[in-house]
Amino acid sequence: MDNGETPSADQAPSDAPQFGTLSEVNGPETAILDQLADLLAKHKLIPFFGAGISRRQLGFAAAELAQEIAPLVHKPPETLLSQLADDFIDQLGESAFISFLKSKLVLPEVDDAKVSAHRLLLSLSPRLLYTTNQDNVFELAARNYGRRYRPIVTLQDLSDAIPGEPLLIKFHGDPGFPSSLVFGDRSYQERIRSENHPLDIKLRADLLGKRLLFIGYSLHDENVNKLLDTVRRAAAGRLPPSYLLAFDYDSSMDGLYRTYGVEVINPRRLCPTASTNADAFERCLKELCDRTISIQASCGLEALFSGEEINARVATEFEVEAVERIAKSGPFEAGISGFRGAFDLALIPMSLRERVTDLFRNLTTCADPKDDNQMADLRGALLNLHLPAEFAIQALAALMALGNRRPERQGFDDFVSLPCPAVADGFNPVAAALAVTLLTDRGEVITDSFRNLAIYWFRGFEDLKPDVQKLIRPAIELAWPGHRAAESPLRRPPSPFRHKGFHQILAEMLAGFPKRFTNPKE
Repeated sequence: MDNGETPSADQAPSDAPQFGTLSEVNGPETAILDQLADLLAKHKLIPFFGAGISRRQLGFAAAELAQEIAPLVHKPPETLLSQLADDFIDQLGESAFISFLKSKLVLPEVDDAKVSAHRLLLSLSPRLLYTTNQDNVFELAARNYGRRYRPIVTLQDLSDAIPGEPLLIKFHGDPGFPSSLVFGDRSYQERIRSENHPLDIKLRADLLGKRLLFIGYSLHDENVNKLLDTVRRAAAGRLPPSYLLAFDYDSSMDGLYRTYGVEVINPRRLCPTASTNADAFERCLKELCDRTISIQASCGLEALFSGEEINARVATEFEVEAVERIAKSGPFEAGISGFRGAFDLALIPMSLRERVTDLFRNLTTCADPKDDNQMADLRGALLNLHLPAEFAIQALAALMALGNRRPERQGFDDFVSLPCPAVADGFNPVAAALAVTLLTDRGEVITDSFRNLAIYWFRGFEDLKPDVQKLIRPAIELAWPGHRAAESPLRRPPSPFRHKGFHQILAEMLAGFPKRFTNPKE
């Protein structure tokens, strides 16, 4: 990154590129995304997702599964999956069929890098989702990010659900409840004949005043027309105005509008530079999430003081790549703008945490420590960076190391305060010790500017466990060598005032807020 000079008066800070400007999704046809985002932000649009979003994790789609089953039941590989399912049950038994499905669809865990579409759905924090998927990929991904959704398969599940609890309606059943499965032709016909199926009644009620957004379907899925027929029947013979974000778009899908009134969105048209249909689909879904969250964020303060839950988004690999590009080639202002737009208050997937930490460290090396605006942006990014402690300490240390090049200030320098909620209270000395190591590794001579700041950062190190203190002491001795040792935190008497960490201060503030009961959300 080119550090450059401080912007002149005719270069207003507001001109710095925001992360939203990095999107390739532009043009008049993107108005549909704004419409969908507005509906999602108001919880007036119900996501209904299909097999496309699980394909990367499962490693197969319906066609591949059919080719695997066909030789087992002695049928041609081009036979429809729904017919093969019935043949499997007829020839090998229902229990064998259920065992086969479980081996394919029920996973012990998910690969974080292969569930990006699920993470994007989670970013929307919908209270209600429908799916025809019978795998458990969404449930596992949601659990990994602390978003517990209650799967709804049976009437008992509906009865057990708590008002306001996030629900995942598994519209075609789950292998754990064999009688619930809608997989073969016979089970589909049985579902059609059931005029008052509990999930049909649930859908009918949920659609009062709301619309549907089908995600991850294509006409290559033989069930898409069956699904739309089922949903139309469940909705008393009429689908509300609905949308379909196609996984594999085909021009014949436009007929869905004439038949069902479903408006089809072609991701490749919105993302023409995407290399594959899957890439275009995920970029389009990411853009929809960003626009939705932007609308939600505009109401953030209102939600904060009304007790409403503020949705936390999940960062994506596409965003990391975009910020890496702009940070590498652009000025600091563009890099920090992109970083904050992508990662402020975002949940960072496990597979991306090291890259996001490296991005923050690189930004600190490119910043001008004399520029208070740049320092404020870095402090704000650190404050809103949600990373596990082992990564957050590295980010905090990198920002502390920047203090080595900061000019000495007369009086109090507010750079001594670097709040980082991801680091536990009392562990700032650990980050300060790591900052000394970073400076030493770079060959930087430790300055009085750093020492004047680090006096505060090392406060409370004597309260840490003895084995942690042993790691910190060499760093302090390195920062205050020779005759300076008399001024080091090792020689200074402990402060009579107990140092309060970020979380303690926050807890004391929250304790003073009015207390009230939380009402359940329907």
